[in-house]
Amino acid sequence: MKLTCVLIIAVLFLTACQLATAKTYSKGRQKHRALRSTDKNIKLTRRCTPDDGACAEPVQCCSTFCNPVTNMCIDWLGIGLSRSVL
Repeated sequence: MKLTCVLIIAVLFLTACQLATAKTYSKGRQKHRALRSTDKNIKLTRRCTPDDGACAEPVQCCSTFCNPVTNMCIDWLGIGLSRSVL
């Protein structure tokens, strides 16, 4: 009888500990897998500025060059290749 009570209390204690730790680890995470996959897709897509658009750094331009004088994206190769092709 004492052993049964000890086992029941131990199981309840371990279950409570497991639920408490599972709750703290899941904070800030989304519950639905579909939402998680769309968040990853949004983070992976990179928006860039087309030719003749304003820029401050070369990485912002879809083309290969940001003119530091005019702060405009230009295709310095003159053949219309974007970064994804290069």
